[in-house]
Amino acid sequence: MTASVLATLTLGYRLLWNRRREIAGIELRVDVAPTAAGVDARHLLATLAELWPARAPQLLLSVHHPLLLLDLLVHGRSEGPWIVLTPEAAAEPVLRPRALQAQARGLPVVWPGQLGAAPPPQGRPGLYRLEVHDPIDLLPPGQILLAPEQQAQAAAALDQRDAWAVAGWPVASTLQTLAAAARQPDRTAISRLVRAIDADASWDRLEALLCNDPVLCYRFLQHVNTTAGRQRGEIDTVQRGLQLWGLKHVQAWLLDQLSTASGEADLHPVRGGMAVRASLVEHLLDPGDEEDLRSEVYLCGLYAQLDRLLGEPLATLLGRLPLSQRILQSLLEGTGPYVPALQLAQAIEAGDARGTRTLGESYGYAGEDVNRALLRTLAQLKV
Repeated sequence: MTASVLATLTLGYRLLWNRRREIAGIELRVDVAPTAAGVDARHLLATLAELWPARAPQLLLSVHHPLLLLDLLVHGRSEGPWIVLTPEAAAEPVLRPRALQAQARGLPVVWPGQLGAAPPPQGRPGLYRLEVHDPIDLLPPGQILLAPEQQAQAAAALDQRDAWAVAGWPVASTLQTLAAAARQPDRTAISRLVRAIDADASWDRLEALLCNDPVLCYRFLQHVNTTAGRQRGEIDTVQRGLQLWGLKHVQAWLLDQLSTASGEADLHPVRGGMAVRASLVEHLLDPGDEEDLRSEVYLCGLYAQLDRLLGEPLATLLGRLPLSQRILQSLLEGTGPYVPALQLAQAIEAGDARGTRTLGESYGYAGEDVNRALLRTLAQLKV
């Protein structure tokens, strides 16, 4: 493996959600930097194999650069990432026969689907895009619905048409439709945390479970500062709150939350996407072994869009917690030390290759470091 492989690329990502509203796969968008002379697909595949553990979600590579895509079709293997074809690539006179040959030898190829036409060549689920007013029964069963605009369409694809996954959850529509439920902690997150306490899970594990739900994390810090905080002073990290308040009290509080908790499965991708983004911010800033700083950076990323869930101004919400000035400056003024990572994470998630490169260069990030931070973030997710 050469260290320069990731330096020639700009990566973005899109999460794929299954019927349980859990991560089924990750589409890695691969863009070749304009200054790159070329990318060796074998080195890229070797790098990904080294960084991607078996427990991580299925990896899909979406590549628009024709030469790199052709190279991946030649050198890809059955046990490696799935290769996604755009409609243009699937129709291209050179790429299409190479894709069919690659699929015949076992390479997982994801073809674009066309509504009303014959299904994609046999193999992996095809990618289908529906317009807002298209009836959901146009989507063949077992396929991938690409970037739906409406929450109802995404839910129907999974629940009625047995879609393999929805690629890119319609966050805005979901929050508009389920505004009241979005303001409550998630019942599944609470139950998992209660079970983890019963199982004597580590502090790190308990903190991670609690922080998987931004609302639960926010409500916890808010509550613990009005109880244990009165005797122990301000509590600005989740792990300190767990330790100072005591797990017996934490568990009793969690059980009390179940009566009003949200059971809306369609909010899981919204909350889960926020947690992934927060982890990316943490990896981009790389706080090292300093636990308090790591927790602070993560909370900064997690709370960046808390106003969208809770329906209140961000300044009002953050004013109820004893957060550091670094978080407040970054989220409310756009001037704090975490702003570069926050902006980079947003561009990476949006798949904005040009924006990612521009921001990285302006803030002094090396392209390879940004890509490795993203891959470390995604590789730690589990199916």
